[in-house]
This record gives sequence, structure tokens and C-alpha cells, in this order.
Amino acid sequence: MSWQPGQPLQTMTERFVLRSILPAHINKAYISWWNDEEIQAGFNFKPRGWGLKEAQIHVSKFDNKESFHLGIYDKATKQMIGFYTMFVNYGTKRALTNVCIGDKSWWGKGVVLEIRSKMLDFLFFNLNLEKVVGTIHGRNLPSIYNYKAQGFRNEAIVRSHMIGANGGRIDEYHFGLLKEEWLAKRKESQ
Repeated sequence: MSWQPGQPLQTMTERFVLRSILPAHINKAYISWWNDEEIQAGFNFKPRGWGLKEAQIHVSKFDNKESFHLGIYDKATKQMIGFYTMFVNYGTKRALTNVCIGDKSWWGKGVVLEIRSKMLDFLFFNLNLEKVVGTIHGRNLPSIYNYKAQGFRNEAIVRSHMIGANGGRIDEYHFGLLKEEWLAKRKESQ
């Protein structure tokens, strides 16, 4: 992959193109995901009430060096169906990742596993990181399933750690994957 830090990132999987979201890429669908109660419930947030300006401000915060915000585009239709976010700490050789499949017609169709595999390769081999982590606020069963399916370990459950969107206290789940675990998982699936 020929990519330089600070430049937009683009890569592909079998079914999808992942590329850095720029303010010009923002569309009504993208904005709607931030305002959709069901989608935001997966993150344990309330709908944001965003318009174009708020979405542009959010997207402009990503530098394609230490923070990445990639649109997930269906190769067949060219439509953005979600996004993948990565925050890289080169000092600790670790990244925090997050994914949102905004187009609900793609829920349960293996999108997360396919794109996360590609991005794990990027983080471990292109950026030479040693660990990738993810956190889940509340009991998001699809996210828990996806992390475990790719070899992530549940490293901690921080009980009643935060206040959820519904006002009650919720747990926070911490998942982690080491580079050597990812190498073993890739070898196992070949």
C-alpha cells in the first residue's frame, strides 16, 4: 500500500473501498447516522442533532497520521455504508478503533469482520503497531461477537463505569488484540 502519513488513505477489500472521509464527502446519509437513535444506541449515545456544519467540523479533526476516519463504500453501488475510525499512539504502539455500519441493510452481513481484517493488517504491518484495542459502552452484543470472532480478548469489564444514554449506569468492555495473536489468527484461517 503506497500511503504517506498526512495524506488521505485508501484501501480495498473484496466488497468494499475504505477511504479517508473529507468534508466534501459528507452526505445526508452520513449525517443521518449521527442522528439515528438506533445507530447511536449501539454506541450508547443519544442522537447528536447534527447538521452539515457539525459533521464537517467532526471530519476535519482527523489528520491521517494519528487519527483516521475512513468511509466504507460498497464497491458495487459506490455508496458509503458506514465508517471506520482509528486513533494511533505511536509512543505506545497501540491503536483504538471503532466502526459504524450506518446503512442498516448491511447489518449482519460480515462487513465489520471484512473491513477490520484489512485495517488490522494496516495497523500491524504498515504502521508497525503492537496492539489494537476497542471499547464497548454497554452490552452491544454484535460488537462483542465481532471482536471475539477476530481473536480479540475481553481484557476487562469495568462495571457501572459510565452513565448510559437512558440515564442508567452501564459497564464498559475493553477488548485487545496483540500483533502476534493477529498473526496466529491469520495463519489459522489460511
